[in-house]
Amino acid sequence: MKLKKIDINGVGGIKSLRVRFRDDMNIICGPNGIGKSTILLAATFPFLYGGTNRVKRNVLTERGNITLEVQDRDITFTPSVDVNTHLPQDWLNHYSHDGFDKRKLFRFDTTRNFDYQLLGALNADKRLDESEVSQQLNTGINLHNIKEWFAKRTLFEKVDRGYGPNTLRNLTLARVCISILNPDFSFSRVDPRTYDIFVNTPTGEIWYEYLSSGFKSCMSLLLGIIKEIEIRYSDEDIYAPEFDGVILIDEIELHLHPEWQAKITEALTKTFPSAQFIITTHSPHVVQNANANQIIALISDQDGLVRLKELPENEMGYSAWTIEEVLLDVMGMQSTLSRDLQKKLDEFEHCIDSEDYDGAHKIYEHLDKALHQSNVLRKSLKISLTSIRERDEEND
Repeated sequence: MKLKKIDINGVGGIKSLRVRFRDDMNIICGPNGIGKSTILLAATFPFLYGGTNRVKRNVLTERGNITLEVQDRDITFTPSVDVNTHLPQDWLNHYSHDGFDKRKLFRFDTTRNFDYQLLGALNADKRLDESEVSQQLNTGINLHNIKEWFAKRTLFEKVDRGYGPNTLRNLTLARVCISILNPDFSFSRVDPRTYDIFVNTPTGEIWYEYLSSGFKSCMSLLLGIIKEIEIRYSDEDIYAPEFDGVILIDEIELHLHPEWQAKITEALTKTFPSAQFIITTHSPHVVQNANANQIIALISDQDGLVRLKELPENEMGYSAWTIEEVLLDVMGMQSTLSRDLQKKLDEFEHCIDSEDYDGAHKIYEHLDKALHQSNVLRKSLKISLTSIRERDEEND
């Protein structure tokens, strides 16, 4: 299944927007409040079976509407729903009866951290009914049961006539995922007395919950996807890399060091090559490592309408672009300089234009100490300063 297109009219901060999606990775970027998360919520709402207070009509429009185009093998779905509430306390109800397999649609919200969890017992896998799947479309995938899911499969891995062959392959894949962003970390064992998961690290064996926030964010996504596939398709014994559904992830860079921000999308697409990903991000490192045509950049026009930014054509992607080029030409920043530096440069330029050597020299001395040791800006400032000195000497 793949989400081909979404039309959003009068929902959240979006008055009118059409977005087309690739079948593999789609990276949505743009300023805060422009509607990135609204797109993810809108993509799930037509399949909701129940109520939500998270999808709202735009306050300046009389009617909101969401229309999707979804392709599932040779069948095309075009669900369309109206959004008619905008007050904070109002709940919007929708009951989807279109026969669409909601299990193929995953949504991860921004909560991806977890604390130590004491397991008193290992329970049977819970079967999710339609209302529970719908609830996860509204609030995000449940990440609290990853530990029990992983521990149970590890402890009963070798039970005769136990788990199916693809479930065991998924367990091997889950262990590999612990090392996918840093090979210095690896799965160690599960304690059969406490059901605790242990991980090998460069500083010794630690509890799974003692990993850094960045590690736990990655594990919540990678292991969470594998777990959710198995729980939702408990009778089919599906191999996770063959799952062909749609996975929505809000703010994928949460808790991640820039080095891992640059790796996370590749880790997802290599681990789940048949799935379609639609993610949001504020990270230039995520954008920098995107392939050609994977970026969906949102901007506001002069009338405040959200639209797609026309990006420079680049069939090679953005891996050869600098972070500054990504920030300016893709993510729409006006400047990558700090406000203090920009102010000093403006003052320096004013002194140069008015041929105020003493004022320019004072600012140069300040910047000479403040700039990074290898910043080439220092050289251009020196040249401008010298040119004033030379003109003064010629006039004398």
